Amino acid sequence: MTFKKHTYYIGYLLLFVNAFNSFATAATSLHSEIENQILNDLSNIHPTASINIAFNLPKTQKKYANCKNFYLPTVKNIPPGGRISLRLTCKQPNWSTYISIKSSISYPVATAIMHINKGQKMTTDNIAFRLRDISKINRGYFLNPQHLLGKQAKRVIKSSTIISPYMLDEPLLIRRGDSVIIQAGGTGLNISTLGTALQDGKQGRQIRVKNDRSGKIIKAYVFSVGKVTIHPQ
Repeated sequence: MTFKKHTYYIGYLLLFVNAFNSFATAATSLHSEIENQILNDLSNIHPTASINIAFNLPKTQKKYANCKNFYLPTVKNIPPGGRISLRLTCKQPNWSTYISIKSSISYPVATAIMHINKGQKMTTDNIAFRLRDISKINRGYFLNPQHLLGKQAKRVIKSSTIISPYMLDEPLLIRRGDSVIIQAGGTGLNISTLGTALQDGKQGRQIRVKNDRSGKIIKAYVFSVGKVTIHPQ
C-alpha cells in the first residue's frame, strides 16, 4: 500500500469512527431523555418510593439515534410485574417503535422476621419493614404499622414472608363467658349495665349478650375489651 492510499485508508477509518461515535452519542442522549421522562412519570405516581428502570432502544442505532423531536405517552399506572410497553414516536425524522421498560417500585413493607404461629398477634418483635418491589407483590401488603399491629395470624407465617391482609384477622376482644359492660342510649344519654357474652367477638362484630339484671338476651356490637354497645360505633 502506497503512502497516499494508506492516508486515504486512515481518513476513511477516522470518518467511520467519528460517525459511529456520533450515532452512539445521539443514542445515549435519546436514551437519557426517555429515562428521565419515565422516572419523572413514575415519581408522580409513587413520590416516596425507590424507583429503578431498565430498557433498551432498538438495535438499529443509526435510525433510532437520529431523532430531533420525540413523543412518549405519560405513564399513568404500573401493570403487575412492573413491565411497561410504550410507543416511542419520532417526529423528525418520522418513525415509531415500541419500547419495553422493566420497572422496580420499592417501598418498606411489613415482613415477618421470625416464624409466626396461627393466632399470634403482630408486634414490633415479629415484624419489620423491609424494602421490597411492590410491583411483584400480588396479594397485598402493609406500609403503615398502625394497619396491622395487634391483628392476629390466620395461619402460620414463615420468616421473611411479606405480610398480606388475607393472612391476618382482627383479634378477639371478647370471649364467650366474659363479663362485659353493655352500653346503651342516644345523644346526651349514657346508660350501662353488666352482662355476659354468649359468643366470641371481634372489633365491630355483633354478638349475643345476656343482660345479667333482666336475664334478657340481646344483640350488641363489640366496642373494646369487655365493652359492647347496643348501637354500632
